[in-house]
Amino acid sequence: MFKASSLLMVFLLGWAAGSVHAQAVEAEGTAPIAGAVGVAKRLALQDAIRQALMQANSQVSTTTVVSSRGVVSDNVRFSAKGNVTDVVVMDEWTDESNYYVKIRAQVPGEQVALVASALQPGQAMSSSGNADGALHYRRKLAISQFHVLDRSHIHDLPDIESELARELKRRLDADGRVLTVDASQYLLPLGEDGMVSQQRIVGALPPAREPGQLAIEFAESMGVQFVVSGVIRDLGVTKHLLGTQVRHMELDVFVYDGISGTQVARHRLSDSVPDSGLGDFPLSAPVMNDKFFASPIGQKVDQALGKMMSMLVGDVSTQPFTARVIRSEANEVYFDAGGLANIQVGDVLSTYQLAQAPVADLPGQRALGFSETPAATLVVKQVQRLFAVGELDTDTARLAPGDVIRFEP
Repeated sequence: MFKASSLLMVFLLGWAAGSVHAQAVEAEGTAPIAGAVGVAKRLALQDAIRQALMQANSQVSTTTVVSSRGVVSDNVRFSAKGNVTDVVVMDEWTDESNYYVKIRAQVPGEQVALVASALQPGQAMSSSGNADGALHYRRKLAISQFHVLDRSHIHDLPDIESELARELKRRLDADGRVLTVDASQYLLPLGEDGMVSQQRIVGALPPAREPGQLAIEFAESMGVQFVVSGVIRDLGVTKHLLGTQVRHMELDVFVYDGISGTQVARHRLSDSVPDSGLGDFPLSAPVMNDKFFASPIGQKVDQALGKMMSMLVGDVSTQPFTARVIRSEANEVYFDAGGLANIQVGDVLSTYQLAQAPVADLPGQRALGFSETPAATLVVKQVQRLFAVGELDTDTARLAPGDVIRFEP
């Protein structure tokens, strides 16, 4: 017998199979109606997914709290090692004591091993085996154009303010840990303190309605969770005695949360190299080419881009995974994260209703974010590449476009 708070057991169950393949599977799940019908419905759906995965010899993962009163599975998560696609709820019914769900799904088959491990209370296990379940979700970033403080510094580096953003996006895409959107055609204005100013984004949006809303509106218009911007503070050349020239590099990178509009990270990278003057690399676009990266300053920019990539992935991975509601029909909710973000059928997420107006500081000049009201638990039922559909565990909660879906461990 275990105390309720003493042990959280995670069981990963697998059966040996042949080569990896996808197959159509029909399965039924059941759960006792011990309280709210919505909870039983959610658990029945998860059980159906587990049964489908077991039929396909795939990896099944679940987090179960064992107490003296039995098994409490309110936070159970089931997922396959692969992509579960085309899940359709074919039928739902109840009897006097149970809720039943029948599904059809395309499920991968894969050979796996039997594993059992224990976690401390409060931890959750992701489908990848990570103790932080939010880490396997891929955040989405918009990479905007860099500011240039002194354009005389970049006379031989045409369009570098846009090319930096595009090259950073290309490297993040190749890395694969986050999703990106090319926003290099937009200039996100910054104030002297490095925070988002109240000017409009060039070519993108009207002025923000309230202080601090500009980054929020930009993120929503781009369909992203985070906005990245930067400043080229220095790429100039200084001359020293005996004709020696030194080229400097000083770059700032900023990360903004798309839900609250707040700055969540800020980095500065700086370096300098001997410079032989004109002729190190071509003076015509594109600037991010092999000859540029072979030059002394190009090598420093290459190193800086590598550091930016690592820092950005680290910055956003430590932030909560969020998505926005894009449509709501009764207790069925569509949101803007799908298979590309590693959302899986059976995932359990929390939902929040956002206030219409942001909370401002005492002078009323600076927005501090939007208050959130917990709404309901959502179980993912269908997953497409760019969006997913979930069902709320209650018939009373109502969500609107712009409300928030969030992973809660």
